[in-house]
Amino acid sequence: MVKRIGNKFTLSDLWVTSNEKLSDFYLTSWQRGDSAVPMLLVRLFLSMVTVGILVWSLISGASPYWLIYLTNWGLLLVTSLTLSSLLVSCFAVGNKLPDGGNLPWYVSMYWLLYNITVSVAIMITALYWILLFSPEIKAEQTPAQFWLDVATHGFNSCVAFVEVILSRTPLHFVHIYQPLGIGLWYAMFSAIYYLAGGTDSIGNPFIYEVLDWRQSGRAGVIVAISAASLIMLYTALWGLSICRDKLSTLLIRTTSLSLPLTPPDRHTATGIV
Repeated sequence: MVKRIGNKFTLSDLWVTSNEKLSDFYLTSWQRGDSAVPMLLVRLFLSMVTVGILVWSLISGASPYWLIYLTNWGLLLVTSLTLSSLLVSCFAVGNKLPDGGNLPWYVSMYWLLYNITVSVAIMITALYWILLFSPEIKAEQTPAQFWLDVATHGFNSCVAFVEVILSRTPLHFVHIYQPLGIGLWYAMFSAIYYLAGGTDSIGNPFIYEVLDWRQSGRAGVIVAISAASLIMLYTALWGLSICRDKLSTLLIRTTSLSLPLTPPDRHTATGIV
């Protein structure tokens, strides 16, 4: 379990093995009571969407180069997030979540994927539409290719954002190293891939032109700016999660999972026993 000394965090807070309430991982922020069904239905829909987009991407562009692109890393992350969240909700509906102790491995896996994916997915969307997309690219695409681009660089962020807004999953600032680590891991992968003589699908000696390691100075600046932007984005999502919890607690949630939300007793409220 996570132990605290006053208001200070211990090293165990840096990982995803303990949380005060297990229900945070399977209830929505916008419900009364303790039914796991509402979030199960939401996650079932999100899982169907992400699996559909993943299959569409694989059918349309399957090649030995598919895994070198950050977009497809993000697609795999979002799909893994929705499937792991669905697994947690299924266990919750089946009353198979244990009481007390550390979080089950599948809850920790979901929480780790959540911490990484919600900011990385939105970051991928921003990088694509700001740095990579151009009217010339759209003119060369078929309608199917354009809508696949929209799905992989737009719907992915929508799925992540819906999970943030509707769930109660905590987003702790101390976990910022998790999405940042994935981002830096991809940057190192792209550099190693270049040094090993790797090319993109049409033979260019880079994966993305803006991350061309032949111009290492410019590539380094892009990585640094992206890392700083990811930190700011994660901070904004952290603040959004705090606002979500405070607002939903104030307006919607019950104070206890074992009691229904009821108005205060008239005599108690006036101090009469």
